[in-house]
Amino acid sequence: MNKLPPVVLPKIEFTREFAFSDADFERIRKLIYKEAGISLNPSKKDMVYGRLVRRIRELKLPGFAAYVDFLESISGKREFEQFVNALTTNLTFFFREEHHFPLLAEHLKKKGSSGELAIWCAASSTGEEPYSLAITALEAVPGARISVLATDLDTSVLETGRKGIYAADKVARLPPGYAAKYFDKQPDGSFQAKAQLRNMITFQRLNLVETNWSVKRQFDAIFCRNVMIYFDRDTQFGVLKRFAPLLKPDGLLFVGHSENFYFASDYFHLRGKTVYEHAKKP
Repeated sequence: MNKLPPVVLPKIEFTREFAFSDADFERIRKLIYKEAGISLNPSKKDMVYGRLVRRIRELKLPGFAAYVDFLESISGKREFEQFVNALTTNLTFFFREEHHFPLLAEHLKKKGSSGELAIWCAASSTGEEPYSLAITALEAVPGARISVLATDLDTSVLETGRKGIYAADKVARLPPGYAAKYFDKQPDGSFQAKAQLRNMITFQRLNLVETNWSVKRQFDAIFCRNVMIYFDRDTQFGVLKRFAPLLKPDGLLFVGHSENFYFASDYFHLRGKTVYEHAKKP
């Protein structure tokens, strides 16, 4: 039997709208590290292109080199916020990493309702996490005075959190009965957090890699989950060191499922699965 000749497929060349050199990527990598502490490895080059190309189009710039030049100029200071927003990852949903919420509820019940219960969500994204924390606190200690501080670097997601309006498929992730109890259905089918819930939460911008935080009070619990994985070790240590005095002596620090801060044992000890407490001093 005669063999058919191999099929040779034509080579398809994918051309980008704008040239994006390794030198362009390196300049962007240094800028985002300096501004937000985010460490980008070379595998993120395509992601960076996809997220920033829209800014280049909107600004009508000729390419990435011109965009970085603009960012570094005096007239480009306002664009820095858009730059950081574009490169910030904001994956979140209600009651994400659900094993943390019963632990928080148990912790708050021990505190009781005599004083204010204060929680800091240090990477709030679009608001699903701080609303989950507020609901957990209300369910655990009915009648308590509860305040949740929700901070993030990305100003656009903070505005989403303030409005508290979410699509039906996002609200469907809530535990049974919570949607009707804590959200009002809107005419367009979306859901908005009830005023009582929204009023418990303060949304404000905060850059974790800056050394002079506007946050000064102490908290019963701090949630900083799935954000420090983008920081290098030194940046992580600096953030944890600044968290320590802001956590009450019996407070808890909740981190992401893939984060391990054994190197900060002078400040925090692992209490359970991705939950830390103050290191015990001799």
